[in-house]
Amino acid sequence: MKNTLLTLLILSLLTPMARAQEAIPYKEADGKQLVLQVFKPEGWKASDKRPGFVFFHGGGWTGGTPTALYPQAKALAARGMVAISAQYRLAEKGKAPESSVNDARSAMRWVRSHAAELGINPTRLGAGGGSAGGHLAAHCGMINGLDDPKDDKAISCRPDALVLLNPVYDNGPGGYGNERIGERFKEFSPFHNIGKDSPPTLVFFGDMDKLVPVKTAEAFRDAQRAAGVKSELIVSLGQAHGFFNKEPYLSKTIAEMEGFLERLGWLKKQSKPAPALRPITETPGLPRVLLIGDSISMGYTLPVRNLLDGKANVIHPPVNCSDSGFGLRELDKWLGDKPWDVIHVNFGLHDLKFVDEKGTLVAVEKGKQRLSLTEYEANLRALVARLKATKAKLIWATTTTVPEGTIGRIAGGERAYNEIVKKVMTELKVPIDDLHAVMAEQQPRNVHFTPAGYETLAQAVVRSLSKAL
Repeated sequence: MKNTLLTLLILSLLTPMARAQEAIPYKEADGKQLVLQVFKPEGWKASDKRPGFVFFHGGGWTGGTPTALYPQAKALAARGMVAISAQYRLAEKGKAPESSVNDARSAMRWVRSHAAELGINPTRLGAGGGSAGGHLAAHCGMINGLDDPKDDKAISCRPDALVLLNPVYDNGPGGYGNERIGERFKEFSPFHNIGKDSPPTLVFFGDMDKLVPVKTAEAFRDAQRAAGVKSELIVSLGQAHGFFNKEPYLSKTIAEMEGFLERLGWLKKQSKPAPALRPITETPGLPRVLLIGDSISMGYTLPVRNLLDGKANVIHPPVNCSDSGFGLRELDKWLGDKPWDVIHVNFGLHDLKFVDEKGTLVAVEKGKQRLSLTEYEANLRALVARLKATKAKLIWATTTTVPEGTIGRIAGGERAYNEIVKKVMTELKVPIDDLHAVMAEQQPRNVHFTPAGYETLAQAVVRSLSKAL
């Protein structure tokens, strides 16, 4: 119970107010200016003709904000696309979401008509969204009607591809929202408007979704395919509505979305690094945080990034940072040319492992420890000296547990290395993030942790970073 309350407290304190790169008004309705939050890739020019993508947030048409799909927009911008999260008018409770649909269609038309200014190829403009936002995107792609009377209908609002995250796209009798729409459901329901002109579509669902059953998603996919439309459905087992908002499914669905766009030829295929190692689109003006470390740090990078979204740009080097010797050799690459505000470092598990002559992990009795305590201490002192020269605030983490039965490491062997950390960092006046103490009651799998374990680590890291920030 205490852990649950602590988690809720931290999340409430750190819930992000994320910022887009640029906010552009696209429409005025009911005396209110509606805005597109635009994320542009590095190296963007107005003369570009990049693929573009517009996201619509969920919330049952009556709630939610564009910030909900910033992670997806940022991910596509990092891959070279122009990605947009759209604001739209929310419907009154119990009323048909006609104004929401009007605005979504207006947004798509505005982006297409301003493609030359946005650096977008107007024939490669996709749309997507979660839940009610998925409905809005699908409506733009599959239905003619419910347009704003002020829109120029000569400009198509049809997206060239759809990515829908547990969309509420069946609004017929018994479907989501039908009590608000009634006999007009064919004007609103993408499920009842599937045709050969539907855009290629990727849909994500959890098999425990109580708002839209998976059988509806399967029927939608099958009907699209029968009409000759490219249609893919990915079902995540044991997951309920909105599952894509949290790790590990946030990263998984983003990766699948990118793969879908690669298959369409919108993105160049690339080898898929671990999600924590992928480049991010930084938000200008936010502090820059560098997380250096091995696979344990990779495990907590994504939840740290989520907790500090809107508060800091959280970056991990594009590799597993391995041992402290490798860190010394590669540090200049990781630091780059831009200044850092905080650097959080975690070395140890690779230093204490046993390897053969080729550096391959082997059983303890068959190998030699990669770095002795003496070598480890020397490396830590050298690393601290170089990191202090950056003028960034420095935090050093202790090494997490090596349990019984771990191959290539001695159970409990991390304690001696952590004593070196405490000795050196105390002497050099570097704050210590005692992750070993935080995880003392959690048994890792080999030396790694479950998603819940990495969430606990992330909360500890964020507490340390927040003091420095």
